[in-house]
Amino acid sequence: MTGTSPHPPKPYTATTGPRAVRSFVLRQGRFTPAQQRAFDELWPRYGLEYRGTPRDYDAIFGRRAPRVMEIGFSNGDALRFAASQDPHRDYLGIEVHAPGVGRLLNALDADAASHVRLYHHDAVEVLRYEVAEQSLDEVRIYFPDPWHKKRHNKRRLIQPDFAALLVSRLRTGGRLHAATDWQD
Repeated sequence: MTGTSPHPPKPYTATTGPRAVRSFVLRQGRFTPAQQRAFDELWPRYGLEYRGTPRDYDAIFGRRAPRVMEIGFSNGDALRFAASQDPHRDYLGIEVHAPGVGRLLNALDADAASHVRLYHHDAVEVLRYEVAEQSLDEVRIYFPDPWHKKRHNKRRLIQPDFAALLVSRLRTGGRLHAATDWQD
């Protein structure tokens, strides 16, 4: 992702076949010059381009360590804090909101974090195609579902098929930490 395009990078490329129901809508908002610079300059260090093939995270991080994935990290405050407090684990973040990814890229650079990598892509696709079974020690999903209307329930991220996918990616004894403010 090099260059000085005034537009935020796209989180994924066009796919063939029918479009799957997405649990998100891209409302990018303002993309600042600092966020663009972060993508241009810091993405090679912290970013993981979606390839659609399983990853060797031990090779990516240059070590074997427990692995935590945060899905939908927004602006990255929780992920940044967790990583700063826990340098003995490797952190993977997934977010489709480009301004939030750009903001976290800048924060990771300020922290000189070497144990965090980010995806700017759809979490379902990343989990399905890039994360091997039994390769995560923990998955965190904080307040994922803004789809309150019944007719939008098909867009909710936390559904039986997705839960099964998550469980398959967790090591035996792994932890799924999900938080929501929607009682239903």
